[in-house]
Amino acid sequence: MSAKDPNKNIILTVSAVLIIAFLSLGTLIMPDREKSDNENRYLAQAPHFDIEDILSGEFEEDSEEYLTDQIIGREQWIGMYSNILKLGLRKDINGVYLLKDGVLAERTTPWEFDRDAFQGNLDNVALLRDDLLGEIPVDVILVPSASFANRAYYNMSTNFDEYICFSQAEDALGDDLILLRSQMDPGMYYKTDHHWNMKGAMKAASVYLSRAGLKVDLPELETVSGGFRGTLYSKILMNGEVTDEIQLPAGWEDDRTKLIADGEEFGSIYFGERLDQKDQYEVYLGGNYSRADIIPENGSGKPSLLIVKDSYANSFVPAILEDFSRITLLDPRYFRGSVEAVAEGEGYDRVLILFSTVNFSQQKLELTKSMLG
Repeated sequence: MSAKDPNKNIILTVSAVLIIAFLSLGTLIMPDREKSDNENRYLAQAPHFDIEDILSGEFEEDSEEYLTDQIIGREQWIGMYSNILKLGLRKDINGVYLLKDGVLAERTTPWEFDRDAFQGNLDNVALLRDDLLGEIPVDVILVPSASFANRAYYNMSTNFDEYICFSQAEDALGDDLILLRSQMDPGMYYKTDHHWNMKGAMKAASVYLSRAGLKVDLPELETVSGGFRGTLYSKILMNGEVTDEIQLPAGWEDDRTKLIADGEEFGSIYFGERLDQKDQYEVYLGGNYSRADIIPENGSGKPSLLIVKDSYANSFVPAILEDFSRITLLDPRYFRGSVEAVAEGEGYDRVLILFSTVNFSQQKLELTKSMLG
């Protein structure tokens, strides 16, 4: 051992202590942040001091989560950690596959995918279809993931098997299922977000309109942003130049479609001001609501459509807007009524269930009157 080794150890120890002291002091001095725009989520706040929580261990868990969320330079640390893992040839980080040229795709392992819930929701959709007695057609679109669309180009063996899901859906729904598994290619998804882009939404719209016997006359698109970084980027916060384009139908600024979202009325379904925020996907409809009613300006004499949906439908609606007299969106994360009652009581001509395969397994769909008692 050289004479310099003890000095090196002292320098490393002192450096480590100084770094920890800096992080601790900086975290205490800096005001708590309520939300991380880059991660697109709310951060843990200081836990309430309570003797029962201390005894149960909940206070310790909440404190750890609070310190992790509020540590100074948190987002820089996440990005640094992600880059280190990438240098170590990791192909997926924090539930995100790292594909070629900075493209990202969502990873969902077989253990994370709730196959029983998926089957239960298929059964509930079939029950809704049967309760409507064929008087109101019920179609189902289950959007394949970007990982599935990229399966021919990359090894994603750690992802759940979507082929099995589509087979389950075909068995449960038969001809009511609109299959997109052979229609979607990697270019139909954002590079940094889990949603399909407008190209993907337009492809699905063309297939759906053909199924419904309606005219397929899709709008021309224009690019309104070239700097979108979505939810997958937010999970890893890696350095890179990859961004996505946001597209809207040409002439969107002149749109006069009435949108009534949870009781609040708007004069358009496009929210251009959202292009100035982190989550630019909210330019479509302004976000998610319990119920949103859309009334196109020139919809007289056309059929009406009820959509039970996740956020993939937000960019799907602009592609079908000219084909319906009204479109109502129900998001089961927030809507607590009966889809069957709405469909029958308000006289809709068609019902569409539209979810990604992953989201379809993450909540229980209570669609009929009997399910709600």
